[in-house]
Amino acid sequence: MVDYNIGTRSFKDTKIYQEAFEEGRLEGLRQSVPRLLDLALTIEQVAEGLGLTINQVQNAKLYHDGIQIGERIAKLKLIPTLLKLGVTVEQVAEAFDFSVEEVRQVAQSQP
Repeated sequence: MVDYNIGTRSFKDTKIYQEAFEEGRLEGLRQSVPRLLDLALTIEQVAEGLGLTINQVQNAKLYHDGIQIGERIAKLKLIPTLLKLGVTVEQVAEAFDFSVEEVRQVAQSQP
């Protein structure tokens, strides 16, 4: 067993541990922001409930929205390649959680 005591201090008392722990705690709170906003809570209610600032809640929402948009764009760009490889429209739609009509529209818009 490794002994993480540094002198009379525990590893958990070190500055590095405390900073990492706090960053992990904040990241967990930030990840819950979109779910809480989806429940029709206001930004102010979420901030108060999680102990975050309104700015932190707004930034977490913007970050989440950006990730969602980026993932959608990446999926849309993959559709023509997958279809050329023989994956069916239905399979692409199911894999990417799109409607069959969305996949067909993307396929038709490609030269």
